[in-house]
Amino acid sequence: MSKFIQAVYHDQVIGDYTGNAFIEALPPIFSKEEVIERLSHYPFFDPMEREMEGHHRFHLIQRLFNVYQVFPQTLDLENRISRLIRQGYVGRNPMTPEFAKGFTKGYEEIQQKNHNWVNDSIPRSMTIIGPSGMGKSTTLSRILNTYPQTIVHSGYKGKPFSFTQLVYVQLNCPHDSSVKGLVNQFFITVDNLIGTNYFEKFGRSNKLSVNTLMPIMNQVIRGHSIGFISIDEIQNLSLKGMGAKLMLNFFVGLTNQLSIPICLIGTPSAMAVLQREFRQARRGSGQGDMVFNRMEKDSYWRLFIESIWNYQWVRKPVELKEEYIDILYDESQGILDIAVKLFALSQIRAISTGREELSPKLISQVANENLKLVQPMLKALRKGDIHEIAKYEDIYFPFDSAVEKERIVLEKNSFIKATKAMNKTVSTEQLQEEAIFRLNLLGLSKEKASKAVKDVLKDSKVQDVNDLAKQAYQYSLELTKEIKEEVDEESKSDLRKIVKEGKEQGLSAYQSLKKAGIIETLEGVV
Repeated sequence: MSKFIQAVYHDQVIGDYTGNAFIEALPPIFSKEEVIERLSHYPFFDPMEREMEGHHRFHLIQRLFNVYQVFPQTLDLENRISRLIRQGYVGRNPMTPEFAKGFTKGYEEIQQKNHNWVNDSIPRSMTIIGPSGMGKSTTLSRILNTYPQTIVHSGYKGKPFSFTQLVYVQLNCPHDSSVKGLVNQFFITVDNLIGTNYFEKFGRSNKLSVNTLMPIMNQVIRGHSIGFISIDEIQNLSLKGMGAKLMLNFFVGLTNQLSIPICLIGTPSAMAVLQREFRQARRGSGQGDMVFNRMEKDSYWRLFIESIWNYQWVRKPVELKEEYIDILYDESQGILDIAVKLFALSQIRAISTGREELSPKLISQVANENLKLVQPMLKALRKGDIHEIAKYEDIYFPFDSAVEKERIVLEKNSFIKATKAMNKTVSTEQLQEEAIFRLNLLGLSKEKASKAVKDVLKDSKVQDVNDLAKQAYQYSLELTKEIKEEVDEESKSDLRKIVKEGKEQGLSAYQSLKKAGIIETLEGVV
């Protein structure tokens, strides 16, 4: 369920909105500066994160998709939504007798299964059209999120008033253009938001026809004073059959009967359906159609690239230059979603290959390898070929599969590197053991053999056991010779003294040296 917000009533500047609990419980009308502040989003970034391991940085790069840059059309859409919601509530003031009469009328419609709602009321709807990846749905959702979705009223300015208000509901058009599917989706969404059981009570039953369900949905909208409904993926409506016609009539009926604003969102292919009937096209223009075209390579494009450019998790970040602005535009043709994914995937490629640095060549290479499915459309956009562009209703960039491919490359390289290091350690240990064993056979003690092998390996990278044993044995002989020479050198200064003292005792030189233990020491060295 959504978070329930207790109603707080705000004084209204506009007289038409005064005295209406549903409008006064909404946030104040935002200025342009407040909209920019509330909608813009630049996630946290710490340059020290660049020192993390590659598989960790793959996760950090996902933050790029949370960056949101406000554009003029964002401000325009926010202003339209603000007007639509409030104007939709003007005729539904809960403090007036007409509000209560509406419930009685709705009950009669349910009994009569009446869904012929067409009249000449003021249209309060709009359409948003644009190719996938231009941020239509994201922008609308961010705007709607500036409003509390569920408001609880517990008395209004000293008057008894208990009501749960749903400010907005977001739906998707079913793939089969089924009105019943849309109504059931509506029931499920409302149930999830406020904990009701409309779907269990009405939606699950196969006995209830579309003609019965439509006025029930109408009554639910009244019962919770829903202020705004958005229906995305409207291109799912087909020109074939009666599904699209019935659905469009249904939308018209909602706006006429309840004055509830409806926003239809879709790709350019939806235009054929929406313009088929003049009535729907007219009502869809209540606040004017909005077209989210791809961006031009102008100051707004630069602003967008600047907003994401600091989010570089490669260890050698590069400064933003014109060549990067140009290559990202050329490879994405101003489609924001493709540009962000291309920027993210280029970083992932730089990390997985160990380059750790972006370049125009790398970005172009990543685009050629991962945008194969949309290259025909991008080519048509570059040429400005209207006939070719018209063939492509949507854009699909398999970003997740591309990231998975790069993740496998990173893991493969890391695995090979770690395995080589491990194998090197194991083979060195085996090499030492084999060389020590051979030196033992040559008569060296384990201690002397081990010391000789380790000392040899310190100074050279011997890989062959025969060479190691040979060098270690030679090293041991030289070490023994050095020890003998050291013993001889140390003994020379004492021999004269020992012989002299022996003569004073009547001993020969040999007897004196043997008595002092020198003879045995020398024999042991030899």
